[in-house]
Amino acid sequence: MIGEVREWKMTEEERLAYIKKHPIRPTKQAKKNTKMDYKWRSEKAVAARKKKGPI
Repeated sequence: MIGEVREWKMTEEERLAYIKKHPIRPTKQAKKNTKMDYKWRSEKAVAARKKKGPI
């Protein structure tokens, strides 16, 4: 076996102390619009093919 899996559980006090020490901060990056991503990719591919020209 490569490694041993160890399971441990925090008490409620330990969990709250961990959250206080390591708070979750929101990211500064904007969320991407995943619904329109496929259209952008196809347009980019078509533009790349047009630039390349016939082989």
